[in-house]
Amino acid sequence: MLWALSREIGLADDLGFWGAAFTEHHFHIEGMEVSNNPIMLDLYFGMQTKNIRMGQLANVIPLNNPIRVAEDMAMLDHMLRGRTFFGMARGYQRRWADIIGQHYGVRGTESDQSDNDTRNRELFYENYEVIKKAWTSSTFSHQGKHWKIPTPDLKFPHEAVGLYGRGQTEDGYITEVGIAPQPYQKPFPPIFQPFSFSPETFSFAARENLIPIALSTDDEILEDLFTVYRDETAKMGRDYKMGQNVGVMRHMLVSDDAAEARRYGAMGSGFIWPAWFAPAGFNNGFRKKGDINPAPLTCDYNYLLESGFELVGTPDEINRRIEALTKKNISPEYLVALQYSGPVPNYVQMKSLELWATQVAPNWL
Repeated sequence: MLWALSREIGLADDLGFWGAAFTEHHFHIEGMEVSNNPIMLDLYFGMQTKNIRMGQLANVIPLNNPIRVAEDMAMLDHMLRGRTFFGMARGYQRRWADIIGQHYGVRGTESDQSDNDTRNRELFYENYEVIKKAWTSSTFSHQGKHWKIPTPDLKFPHEAVGLYGRGQTEDGYITEVGIAPQPYQKPFPPIFQPFSFSPETFSFAARENLIPIALSTDDEILEDLFTVYRDETAKMGRDYKMGQNVGVMRHMLVSDDAAEARRYGAMGSGFIWPAWFAPAGFNNGFRKKGDINPAPLTCDYNYLLESGFELVGTPDEINRRIEALTKKNISPEYLVALQYSGPVPNYVQMKSLELWATQVAPNWL
């Protein structure tokens, strides 16, 4: 995996791709996702490249210590000299989320408005606030529902703190702390929030100037979500155009031969999506506006093709698909191109990246 991705990300770097990212999931002995530490993977590939940004889509922040996340990301940002972006999510895979999150009293969530869902959301927002404070203030304090920073009556009477630091009273009580270093980028790296379904999430992302990534393939739903984002950013004094600072996710595979593209697409997306993502409810991203029925928990590759999720085919076919999307007033600034390295041979992925960069991207950049 590391060899194949080194070649693919290295080629993407040479071809001018903006960024590459990994998710955070644990216990994948089945091999569906081998990405339990996206920040560590970012450093590995970032040290092999020159220009491409490395990031996470995403860190599951309710199930992590926010100070550790803030520190790790700041270190990565310095090591790669600002070639990074940050992503955050709430966590849905209960096999690992329930185990790793047990000491935070939180589990994976299905966004079902349950008590666990409420606590997960609370931790998501509060941990985000802690991360942001750590990145933007030389020293900070935080008194929330789940975190007390510093803890009450914390005494650390070291003379060096008074001489060279800050956040300590004359009698040695700690009132504030800070991380070192803070991010290389100021105030911090770009922040993405994948993969969003709801107007509430897009509204939150707009208020915080985050970059939400929509999974939906329905043009009407996308237009509604993008409109919420644009209108909410206007309230914050930012004059964004429709689709600016937002993105969509699609599976991307380009070939000179349409039949070959679909054959390899079926080996990747057509295998892993029905086996892993569909049973987890991700087909809900393919529902049409007004459809209140749950999406099927099973599917085949034809379902993915018909849903519009597959940007798979020849450069001409994909250019026409993107043209149709941009004509519908929902032209997104970012496209997250899902890759299935492993099930799809490395040489096929390499050719796909080259064709995208030379025969598709120049038409839209």
